[in-house]
Amino acid sequence: MKSLCSVLTACAVGLLVTFAAQPGTAGPQDEETLEVTFILHCCEGISFWEPVLHGMNEAGSLFNVNVDVQNADGDPERNKDLIETAIANKVDGIVSMVAVEDVLTEAIQNASDAGIAVITANVDDPEGDGPGGTARLAFVGQDFVASGYRIGKRMVEKFGLKEGDFCVVPSEQADLVWSHLRYSGVKKALDEAGVGSEVLATGTVVDEAKNILAEYLVARPETDCIITLGYVNTQHAPQAAEEAGMEGLPNGGFDTGPLVLENIIAGLTEASMDQQPFWQGFLPVMYIAYNVRYGLAPVESDTGMGVIDSSNAHLYPKWVGTYR
Repeated sequence: MKSLCSVLTACAVGLLVTFAAQPGTAGPQDEETLEVTFILHCCEGISFWEPVLHGMNEAGSLFNVNVDVQNADGDPERNKDLIETAIANKVDGIVSMVAVEDVLTEAIQNASDAGIAVITANVDDPEGDGPGGTARLAFVGQDFVASGYRIGKRMVEKFGLKEGDFCVVPSEQADLVWSHLRYSGVKKALDEAGVGSEVLATGTVVDEAKNILAEYLVARPETDCIITLGYVNTQHAPQAAEEAGMEGLPNGGFDTGPLVLENIIAGLTEASMDQQPFWQGFLPVMYIAYNVRYGLAPVESDTGMGVIDSSNAHLYPKWVGTYR
């Protein structure tokens, strides 16, 4: 069903973009400009956000939306304050990321009560919009558990991991929602094969994260694989293994970027789960525009079950920083 939803979403986007571009046809460009606040939960300057911002800007241009980008800098309280500020500014829509469970629930409810369309992107409340969740209209992002299970299962089958083997699972933000959920999927796949695992907290500073992983491997030479939970670690996992004297250690993980693609193309990394961040910028802005103007309900959109591996990695480098 998720695959069908993804296909229908892609078709809907194509139809809407075509409609918006038809000359002489009433469309978003003929409507009053909407105001949307788009809040990144952290990590300004990390290249992962580039396609998110590209998608957001492209949607803003196509659908006549002025998008104000804010960054919570990893601070949940600042994130909450940014939502409250957007409410005070009477914006038409808010895009938020629920990286820390429960912290934004009240603020998002306040936005909804004020008649503001709220979409969560990239990271959702684990409870979604159900009891104990948030009052958002839809989520645009990766199913972290399902994608974690998929990369974990692939690593087990590709490298013949078996009972008694062990994998380290580095995470740059091990205490956040997305990390817990991805690991739960990875762990399920490893547990089924009797493979042990543990999360290694590395932080988001690239060189420090690589050093922490390399030092861990030196101390744990019996490690049989690396499954990274995010871009910061995925991009340097094979190099950290080499520095630890474990060149060729099986590794795979999440997200894409220049170095991840280089490692996959070179055969140094098995595969990476692609959450397609472009859609996480584009779709929320589009959904808000069509919800506010025409009352169309946004669609739950799983953007992240695609796999980047040696069969397709060569197709993406020219689009890095824009659509990839």
